Amino acid sequence: MFVFSTLLACSAGGEPPPFDGWPEYLPGAPVAGAAEWPIDVPVGGPMGGYSSRCGYLGGDSAQDRRQSQYTVNWAESTGVQTRQEIKVIWLENGDDHLVLAKADIIYSFDGLVDGITADLEAATGLDLDGNVVLASSHTHHGIANFSDQYHFYLGGDLYNPEVFARFRASAVGAALEAYETREPVAIGAGWAQDWDPSDAVYRDRRGENNDLAIEGWDDQVGMGKDESLHILRIDRLDGTPLAMTMTFGMHGTSLDGDSPMISTDSTGGLEAGIEEAFDSPVMVMHLQGSGGDASPAGRDNNYARLESIGDFARPLVMDIYDQVPVSSDPISMETASRHITQVRDEIRVTRNGLVDWSYAPYDPNMTPDNVVYDDLGKLLSPIDEFNTQYGGAFCGSELPLIPGFSIGADVFPYSGCVDVEAISAVLLGIFGLDSVPLPMPEGLEAGTTVSRIGPLVTRQADGSIGSEDLLAGFFPAETTAMYSEQFRRRVRDEIGDERALVVGYAQDHEGYFLIPEDWLAGGYEPEINIWGPLQAEHVMEGMLEYADSVLSTPWHEPEDPYDDWPSTVYPDKALPDFQPDVNPEAGTPITEPSEDFWVPLDLVLTLDSPSQVSRVRDTVQFAWYGGDPAVDMPRVTLQRQDDDGSWDPVTSHSGRPITDDMGDILLAWTPDPLKPVQDPQLHQWWASWQAVGHVHDRTGMPLGTYRLHVAGEAYVGGSASWPWATESYEVTSETFEVVPVTLSVGASGDGLDIWLEAPIDGYRLIDLAGSSRGPNPVRGSVSLDWSDGSQDVLETTVVGDVGHVTVTAPGGATSVTVTDQFGNQGTLAL
Repeated sequence: MFVFSTLLACSAGGEPPPFDGWPEYLPGAPVAGAAEWPIDVPVGGPMGGYSSRCGYLGGDSAQDRRQSQYTVNWAESTGVQTRQEIKVIWLENGDDHLVLAKADIIYSFDGLVDGITADLEAATGLDLDGNVVLASSHTHHGIANFSDQYHFYLGGDLYNPEVFARFRASAVGAALEAYETREPVAIGAGWAQDWDPSDAVYRDRRGENNDLAIEGWDDQVGMGKDESLHILRIDRLDGTPLAMTMTFGMHGTSLDGDSPMISTDSTGGLEAGIEEAFDSPVMVMHLQGSGGDASPAGRDNNYARLESIGDFARPLVMDIYDQVPVSSDPISMETASRHITQVRDEIRVTRNGLVDWSYAPYDPNMTPDNVVYDDLGKLLSPIDEFNTQYGGAFCGSELPLIPGFSIGADVFPYSGCVDVEAISAVLLGIFGLDSVPLPMPEGLEAGTTVSRIGPLVTRQADGSIGSEDLLAGFFPAETTAMYSEQFRRRVRDEIGDERALVVGYAQDHEGYFLIPEDWLAGGYEPEINIWGPLQAEHVMEGMLEYADSVLSTPWHEPEDPYDDWPSTVYPDKALPDFQPDVNPEAGTPITEPSEDFWVPLDLVLTLDSPSQVSRVRDTVQFAWYGGDPAVDMPRVTLQRQDDDGSWDPVTSHSGRPITDDMGDILLAWTPDPLKPVQDPQLHQWWASWQAVGHVHDRTGMPLGTYRLHVAGEAYVGGSASWPWATESYEVTSETFEVVPVTLSVGASGDGLDIWLEAPIDGYRLIDLAGSSRGPNPVRGSVSLDWSDGSQDVLETTVVGDVGHVTVTAPGGATSVTVTDQFGNQGTLAL
């Protein structure tokens, strides 16, 4: 099958000669650029990840009877908690390039990778075939119908070519900005183990493998969460940070399937928390490691929970980051990409000669023996239980999800498998398709990438400093903890790299990747891939083969000289011609919203303009007529008035403007009327800001005069398809004064309890020891002003959800006024 590998293996002396002028590696000084862009996707589109949002399966997260031109059989998204972004690091050494992109999406799509690559090659004149990586955050709250993979229509609705094109353009724009801003850098890597021992950031979610013994793993039985953390640090030559990546696995499922708001979810909260460890904007990119069986942790509820993940992670991650050394010394780079075949009868696992596992040839008349293991507990092969021509889905349970359509085996977990042919019939009905090709084309090859960079100065997990290459595998699936551990072990034993990096949810998507023993333990994770227990490690072996045969030579080989690993071909589909609404009212404040006007959470709609806004306790709401969400994703910015009367964006500690990108400002959309979408509609937009600081000094929002500023786009007509012709509009809220919040003070034993009570409809994190909708401790220094004229300045001690000071009241005092470090006050009568 691997013709090129055979050529290498058969060459004299074990070293392949240069072929057709293959160039040798040329080490060079590292150069990098970084950029981050919002992804141009429409509010109203379908969010991927929770299949319960499909109307056929319940329509979870549907808020009303609204319709969107961007959904087919899926609940419409209704607003934005945090915007989906794409982040890009463009790394080169004068000899080779690696374009590393990470997007806030449910999974990657190889058709998108190919499109981005083609556009970047056209724009730069570079040969980037195989050198572009698209990883995903796996948020379950991102617009998902950019992917044309049939069996994942059940994860994100029917493919929409316009959404694909808009996403592609956003990715290319971000990548070109990274390319154009490249500069010489110093780069280094760091590893840590057991860096989150209390499970404050993430935790194991798969109990089926806790006691699972793997042959060859003599030092380990079972596995919880993958405790590995990898950091790549990129600094400018003047020592200022440019970008960083952190790799570990954590699902994007802090918010449940009933949430209708676009959100970057747990990984977005993580990145936002780490960004604010810096005092200037630094591109912080989280890459998924073994996220397939790891859940987000954090505390509090709703959106505050997302923020808490960043707060918990910041000191842990930055402690490692600060120990990562960097160097501008020359490095070598090479990246290779292959689509590994997944034709059923070619799937095989050998573990470098230790086993020989395959499937028995498909036979529609065969009755499986339903015996999975021999008397010694070893897996029997060939496997006759996975007797399905087109694959099996929803394996992992005792009974099939669709009764009567099993693949014929009665032994667990094969007994739960539903034949993919039956799934294809379901797709026809749900999405109104004329046909579904079998086998589904996206399942026949798995897009993969392996890259070697180095040597990099590296902080090891034990704290020692060394120098080594970084071998990174980019996997097209939800990699699980045991799977990642197997890859690291096999790289060490078969290729010689002491420690390999696993990045999942990249390049393509094949469901969950588990090693065979783990897949056979059943549970939820084996339900999503379609080629059974051997699929995942078969793909791993293909990656190991070309990582060794290609990246271990001193030459830059052609990407696929014999066309052995062709990409999946997705047919071109025409852009939709559904016209957006022309809204001449765009930019007009709303004073009388429609009867169906929707706001998130359980907030009470109030459009009265407050003159004063108390820190933490109060929320400003503002509504306006805007453009059709086909063209409008209004940018809402918090502005503060300067002494000279001008207005400037409020910025975070790191210098980022406070906008609806960041979770500080919520954005929502309501069409009027809600339906039908074919008729003209007015488009009502709404924003809400709770008076809480971004990450730092949450209870100390600077006092002053503020407003919300909105910039959007409205359709002007005349376009046949996307990109739609638009004009800009702007509108601002009434101004308001931010004032101190009243503290709660109570007598308690030997002193005073002091706390800040968050509102019952709050949605921002106030304190890790407190509640977004309850009491929060007052921290730091407080002054006690007694009514007898005396004063104490004390440090509070956090006790539960309150701050406490030990004090004895002066004999003549009848009251005390407590003032915290931000000027918030509370008074207690004695």
